[in-house]
Amino acid sequence: MTLLDRYEEVVGHREVQCLRRLAERLAGKRVVHVNSTRTGGGVAEILGWMIPLMQELGIDARWEVIAGPPDFYRITKAFHNGLQGLPVALRKRDFELHYEVNRENAQRLNLQADVVFVHDPQPIYLPQFTPEGQVCRWVWRCHIDASQPDRNIWKHLEAAIPHYQAAVFSMPAFARSLE
Repeated sequence: MTLLDRYEEVVGHREVQCLRRLAERLAGKRVVHVNSTRTGGGVAEILGWMIPLMQELGIDARWEVIAGPPDFYRITKAFHNGLQGLPVALRKRDFELHYEVNRENAQRLNLQADVVFVHDPQPIYLPQFTPEGQVCRWVWRCHIDASQPDRNIWKHLEAAIPHYQAAVFSMPAFARSLE
C-alpha cells in the first residue's frame, strides 16, 4: 500500500485526485525544503511524511537540514519565543552568529532547485548567501505565530524577507504584513 493510498483512506478519493492534478503542474520542477532538524519538532514531523508524499506524486522533492553550534540553537529558540511576542534579550554577536551559520550552510547545502521552502527563522538568511542562479524562487514558511513579535527579533528577521518571492503562514491570524 502506497502513502497516497493510506492518505486517501483519511482524506478521501477526491482530495487525492486534487493533489495529483496540482502535482502535475510541478512536473519536472525541483523542490527543496530546509529546516533546522531532521527529528523532533513539528516541522520535522511534517517534512518526514510530506517529502515522501511529494515524491510519490512525481515531484522531485528533497529535504536539507542546516547545522550550527549549540549557541545557534539557543539563539534561534529565542527567535521562536520572540516571534510569539515574548520579550527577548539578545546581543549583537548573537545576531552575527545567526548570519554566519546561514552563510556557512548556504555554501554546504545542495540548494539547487526551482523552489526552496525555508521553514521558520533558523535558515531565513539562506537566500542572501546562496549564489545567484541556484534557486529560482524562495518561499519562507513560518510555522510560528508572528502576529505580535518582539520588535528587535522581527527587525532582524524582516531584513531577510526581500529575498523571498512568497511567505506562507500557518493561519491568517499568525501572519505579519511583509511590505
